Amino acid sequence: MSEFIEFYAPFVHVPGRYEWCCIHSVTHGSFVCFIVVHDGTDRPVTVYHCSSHAARFMADRFPESEAISVPPSRLRIEAIDPVTGSGDRIVRCRLSAATGPVALARMTFLSPVHAVPRPTPYGGAGLPVWGSRWTCEGVDMEVDASVVGYVRLRDGRRDQLGDDRAVVTVGSYGRLRER
Repeated sequence: MSEFIEFYAPFVHVPGRYEWCCIHSVTHGSFVCFIVVHDGTDRPVTVYHCSSHAARFMADRFPESEAISVPPSRLRIEAIDPVTGSGDRIVRCRLSAATGPVALARMTFLSPVHAVPRPTPYGGAGLPVWGSRWTCEGVDMEVDASVVGYVRLRDGRRDQLGDDRAVVTVGSYGRLRER
């Protein structure tokens, strides 16, 4: 049975809908991705990525999910150091894609820079990640956040974000294990 430790930072999300993260994998390197959650994180998802590291990661670990490659200039996650006195941690994210369910996504996450992150355990044995043969158990260091932005779907619908619950994870640790 295989087992791997991975780290995720920055990692921001609108729970149950959208996730943006930089995955740091000992086997596949570091890469950014935008994840569209369709029916929960235990079911296949759509993952937009912009590197050969991510393409190999998705093919090796999560072939059940849809992996869509975009040029690096079309997928960005930018964690901005707080301006002195601003009081906010800022993460700006953007995607522009020619294929897949999302055509365009823009989100800005804000969380208080002085908020103490709370350790939030997740996953566990028997809970599949993205409908795969893997489970993941770990801890997210979460801070409540606000998010503004939108997602324009390929079919023309627009998902406007503004009053949605959001999370900024200042660091996350996960142990992937084969089921």
